[in-house]
Amino acid sequence: MSYKVEFRIGVAAPVDDVYDVIAEIEKWPEWSPIHKKASGRLSFGAPIAFEEYYEGLGTWEITGALADWQPLSHIHIAVPKKFYEGRLIRYFEMDALSDSGSSFSVGALFDGFLSEREGRRYSKFLKVGFERFAEAVKARAEQAYADAPVKRRAHLPPPEPKKPNLGPPPRAVEMPHMWGRKKQK
Repeated sequence: MSYKVEFRIGVAAPVDDVYDVIAEIEKWPEWSPIHKKASGRLSFGAPIAFEEYYEGLGTWEITGALADWQPLSHIHIAVPKKFYEGRLIRYFEMDALSDSGSSFSVGALFDGFLSEREGRRYSKFLKVGFERFAEAVKARAEQAYADAPVKRRAHLPPPEPKKPNLGPPPRAVEMPHMWGRKKQK
């Protein structure tokens, strides 16, 4: 039994600009409307802690460890709970949609009976907070892209060379056929 609370948004900036915003966890309180404190670094197993404020819920402290991380793709944080409470995964995911467009998702995956009940109980508050956070990420990434739109994007492959125009295709010739020769018209 799992329950997911997520907010996804389109961003008019390349995925590397979105990743640059998310990768600096320590700076989140400077621009995030829900993060009052944030500490951690991107290293497998590294401790990560947030103090988040949700309208209607108050301040929540999230303490976990970096469970999975891939640059330009995702950050997953495992939040430990007692074994009978289930588990909680907080995640931040980004997808490249084009050279100048991407999507960003922020969410929480509640797994297990008690955790699923907790997710259902608080989902409307979390969704509003996640939306505010995603909007702030979008604004920062789009501003970074507007400030430097032509900088070299490391994650994009170089453009394919154009094929030269060699003129019309060659004329049809006689083609071998299983029962003899067949003339082409």
